[in-house]
Amino acid sequence: MKRIYILAAALLILSAFLFWWFSPTQVLKRRTMILLDTLTMDASTGKSGRQLGVYRLNSLLAEQVELSTPTIERANGTFDRAELESGFSWICQQAKQTRFVLDEIQSIDVASDRGKVVFTLEALVELPSYNPADGQFQVTFQWQREKDVWRLSSAEWLEK
Repeated sequence: MKRIYILAAALLILSAFLFWWFSPTQVLKRRTMILLDTLTMDASTGKSGRQLGVYRLNSLLAEQVELSTPTIERANGTFDRAELESGFSWICQQAKQTRFVLDEIQSIDVASDRGKVVFTLEALVELPSYNPADGQFQVTFQWQREKDVWRLSSAEWLEK
């Protein structure tokens, strides 16, 4: 009889964990962290290792992504996924290093097939001649669920 209670308790705990793990809030948090990890490149990372990030980026982006940033004027607007992959590929080849460290998540809001993650971020993009991003930013990611996969549809960066 004790075994049944232990098994029932274990199944209840496992079910609760799976419900939490696959909740939209946790999925958006993980997708945000994966995106920031993909954009981060150490100075010691080789070019081939960096280029693998371009393929990983593809699975995170919607067909059209709207970008808004005060630090790079040409990076504002709506872009096709292929344009962003091409731009990221260029950064992979040119950047000495990039670093995106999430400081704090302020909010995660989910409504049906749309989600919004607001957070602060320490960012560094070090190119040979200048640093287009260096400091703390207030960031808002808009996510959209497409065929049961959350994809980034909008990113807004504001200097803090």
